[in-house]
Amino acid sequence: MSWKSKLLIFSFLALPCFVGYPVTAFEAEIIAGVRLGWVLYALLVHSAILVLAGAGFAEKAVTIAVLISTPVIFLGAGISFLLLPETAGAAGGAASYSAHYVSLWITMLTVIPLTLSMMAVIPFHEFENALLGRPDGVSRTQKYALMFLRVFNHIVYGVIPGILEVIREERHYRNWLDLRSQKPLTVVQRMRFRRQWVAALLRDMIHIGVEGICASIQYIPLWAVEISLLPGKSNS
Repeated sequence: MSWKSKLLIFSFLALPCFVGYPVTAFEAEIIAGVRLGWVLYALLVHSAILVLAGAGFAEKAVTIAVLISTPVIFLGAGISFLLLPETAGAAGGAASYSAHYVSLWITMLTVIPLTLSMMAVIPFHEFENALLGRPDGVSRTQKYALMFLRVFNHIVYGVIPGILEVIREERHYRNWLDLRSQKPLTVVQRMRFRRQWVAALLRDMIHIGVEGICASIQYIPLWAVEISLLPGKSNS
């Protein structure tokens, strides 16, 4: 199947994100915040990604979605919980906020992999090679486009897989994912353990974010010089 056909299918699957239908037609809740429509839509989206993009990409897309959505959900829910006593809050109190963030988490785990899949099927490498191989030179606008393609390809095919490999090999999250304890904890110990758990989560997320930003921009000065030396068109 050509990349245009795959992009068309993913674009069609993305329509419910904008129009709401038919996802909103199934409003029954499986649990608080998890609606049947979004669960069915998520299953359809992830099945399409698995078939059209492959199991390897589907695994990476879900991992990236989790890394992006988890700090957003945790920080948002934590701030809402802390502000709840100071504000009128929602009608249902903390339970309403919980349902909202669970629903948001399901949405992000569906939309982010779908967006990544739409971008991944587009052959940006071919576009970049086509610009580099133009016999009549490269215009200024095409140089801007070439710089964007170079950075995008580096992030998608170099930075993100590298970060995922680091997480897999070094197990950054082993400290805060291991919630088991051989001894029963007192109330004070449980509170201390939760603070350590949140601190470890935030520390690892900051580490990943900083590492990703640094890896993404490290070659930009070199690429800027390289692209600026390309022969330009006579009318550019």
